[in-house]
Amino acid sequence: LVASLATQVGQKKKLIADYTADRAKLIVKGTEAQIYYALTQQEGLAGWWTRHTQAASVVGATSAFSFNQGETVFSMRIEALEEPTKVRWYCLSGHPEWAGTTIEFDLEPGDAGATAVNFKHLGWRSTDGILAMCSYDWAGSLWSLQELIEGGVGHPYEDPQLPE
Repeated sequence: LVASLATQVGQKKKLIADYTADRAKLIVKGTEAQIYYALTQQEGLAGWWTRHTQAASVVGATSAFSFNQGETVFSMRIEALEEPTKVRWYCLSGHPEWAGTTIEFDLEPGDAGATAVNFKHLGWRSTDGILAMCSYDWAGSLWSLQELIEGGVGHPYEDPQLPE
């Protein structure tokens, strides 16, 4: 009985480890090069995700993305940069549920000058906690990326004004 339970627990942990928190496909009216720039450069990232960005654009380097007056800072190691089709980050720290997860953007040319952005946020250890909130937030951030590319102005996170 104990061996059977241990096997079941191990299988469940494997399922959760392979669980994909977010997968989204977005069609953006823009080139792979435009979107790749927005995913890899300081100005681009600050234009759609968070204004409080310290971006690196070299594999192995670390970028930092700050939210809530610096209470939450996501440190991302750049794992892959394949211009102009792939960007992959590994979350080193920030929110405990994000640490150890991987964020990927795969870009594919589409019809009439559009590009498909295939987004994945992989490696969540649990389906509880902030997973649902993150799915919602990523949807807004991907919309912001689309707005930046298609209209020239994204809607990145900005810290709210503190009361005086």
